[in-house]
Amino acid sequence: MSFYKENSAPSVKRLFREAKELNEATEEYYAQPLEDNLFEWHFTVRGPPDTEFEGGIYHGRIIMPADYPMKPPNIIFLTPNGRFETNKKICLSISGHHPETWQPSWSIRTALLAIIGFMPTPANGTIGSLDYTAQERAKLAKKSQEFECAECGCVAKLLKERTGDNKDFQQEAREVMGQVSVTAKVEDKERKNSGTTGESAAASDATCETRIENISHGTSSRDQVDSLPQATSQATLPGSGVSASEQQPSGIPVTEPIQEILMEGVAPRNTTNPRSPVSNLGNTSSSGYLYNTVLSSAIILFVALVLRRVFLLESDVSEELDDVLL
Repeated sequence: MSFYKENSAPSVKRLFREAKELNEATEEYYAQPLEDNLFEWHFTVRGPPDTEFEGGIYHGRIIMPADYPMKPPNIIFLTPNGRFETNKKICLSISGHHPETWQPSWSIRTALLAIIGFMPTPANGTIGSLDYTAQERAKLAKKSQEFECAECGCVAKLLKERTGDNKDFQQEAREVMGQVSVTAKVEDKERKNSGTTGESAAASDATCETRIENISHGTSSRDQVDSLPQATSQATLPGSGVSASEQQPSGIPVTEPIQEILMEGVAPRNTTNPRSPVSNLGNTSSSGYLYNTVLSSAIILFVALVLRRVFLLESDVSEELDDVLL
């Protein structure tokens, strides 16, 4: 651990401080880092009383991220318990599965209290959760006292003997669990209000992947028209009493007609065949053509008058010079 003591990173300082605070085991929990790895901790918690976990002693690992406490740790149970899977990262609002609900002010002790509080709660199909019966969990609780860790030895000896019901501690554990649960619900509500739910994000990712795949395979968007849902727009096209959706072939999305803004004297864009100059000439408006013709004629006449005036001036000057010389 000498390497970490010389390291001044915020995460290292925070972990050393928490290791010092948790150095002494309690009746309900104990956690310390490994001798050769400050970012891997082993924890031991006692099953909450008046539940099917009463009498059980459960052991596990806590894997710290490099930027702890800005990101949450990952929690892994090693002791079979019937509530959480073993050797798998469990899904809690204080674990790495939910970085959006984690708060840097929370600590390893907060995580331990939350684990104890969450143990008797329903699994609800979350990642790493189990729905064993109360009888099966009670059997596992008795068997858990025999569990031995390769790093820590017999886990039953890691906690102090319980001398009372510790109602104050159990109340604190429930309060921490409630606080964590409320934070998770608030974060989930904010995501729903902002329209960034996992479902919509997944749909957006799928759309992006489809577009990227089409581009990489050289497939145009028109080739994918049949796979798009038919538009329901009922915009009426100008000059007809038929809606756009009725005139459009099935499968092609309908867009509302966009009125084209033209400069006076400029022919409208040929939408039938943009590459055909002959078609563009046929679409030229009569008023614009007349305007261009008159403007061109006026310019030519003006230039002719200017040139005539210049030639006349030159001829007059030459005649005056001849008279002077003679």
